[in-house]
Amino acid sequence: MGRTSRIRKLRVGSQHFRPLVIDSNPEFVELCKWMSANGWNGASKDCLKTKPAVFSDTGRGLMAMSNLAPNSLIVRIPKNLLITKEKVILQIPALRNFKMTTAECLTFFILISKINGLYSSYLSTLPKSFSVGGLCESQEVAVLPKVLQDKILCNQSYVLEKYQNLVVIWENLFGPTLTLECFQWAWYCVNTRAVFYQDSDIFNMDGLENNMALAPYLDMFNHDPHVVVKAGFNKNSQYYEIRSSQKIKKHQQVFINYGPHDNQKLFLEYGFITPKNPHNVVEFGINLLFDLFPVNSLCFVPNRIALLKQLCKNGNLFYSEEGFSWNAQIALMLLSCEDSQLSRKGFSPLEIIPDKDQIKLLVSSSTTSSFWVAKSLVKDILNVLNACVLDAE
Repeated sequence: MGRTSRIRKLRVGSQHFRPLVIDSNPEFVELCKWMSANGWNGASKDCLKTKPAVFSDTGRGLMAMSNLAPNSLIVRIPKNLLITKEKVILQIPALRNFKMTTAECLTFFILISKINGLYSSYLSTLPKSFSVGGLCESQEVAVLPKVLQDKILCNQSYVLEKYQNLVVIWENLFGPTLTLECFQWAWYCVNTRAVFYQDSDIFNMDGLENNMALAPYLDMFNHDPHVVVKAGFNKNSQYYEIRSSQKIKKHQQVFINYGPHDNQKLFLEYGFITPKNPHNVVEFGINLLFDLFPVNSLCFVPNRIALLKQLCKNGNLFYSEEGFSWNAQIALMLLSCEDSQLSRKGFSPLEIIPDKDQIKLLVSSSTTSSFWVAKSLVKDILNVLNACVLDAE
């Protein structure tokens, strides 16, 4: 699932206000009418009744209209309202001639629906913009920490490749060129909002971009890393269902859990971060280690560099509020002239952050909403690293 452009509890000087119910807004009225006509019962006694609302800390979300006991349903979406790869292929048979992932099919479907007016009741409720990492401008990326730069650039390169692939199919079927901006909007609609759904056997493919579907209304639930839910398609009832393990009070915002993601992952994939995220880590790689510990200045034993490279391939090199990961400790041991201690005394996790001039640029620069979240993420990284340093003292 995913969100529109929003940042949680981060705006300086923001004032908390009572949630504003927005279910009477035309787009939500039309969405509910369309869904009800297609088998959805938003007032079912078997499920929590919710209404769209604007909250001070998250922006748009869903509000509980009654108390809910633990292990109860918070939402049920009938199968015929799910937008799946099978449904897309049935409505656009020409796509059978192309090898496409589910994410590409759903992106294509949103784009063509935007043009021909299909599913307009649903599309009108989708975000108009996103604040994901991949939408940072090049000058913004340049002042971010190297580890974050690399991930953003990798994401941008990947999305550009997807765009180039889809343009070929688009021009083959429709002629006019598809702009990168239009593609990015549709791609992030899918990438930030899709739920896990097993593709039909005839369309099933391996890979991260498959086995997903769009679920109208359900995709307005926001993320809370502390919430425990059980979500999935119920083959018996033929509904996609989410059940909360915790009690919910009337007029509270209803949250779900997108998974155990750290704030870097949330920023890159969804466009927001969460305060006091229990899954927060700060990752680093072999290039940073060699920058901090030049090979020619170290007393390397034979094969030590090879061992280090193999260790870095396995990943899991990070700092967290609990300190160095196990693999990170081993890597630092390998970089030490003596196996029992580091060759550089006073090494600090804070060495991965930007220098003072870069931090000034981070504070003064502000253009895209993506960069606004990126700056908040850097502050969050500083907090994690500071905690790591304090623990080590």
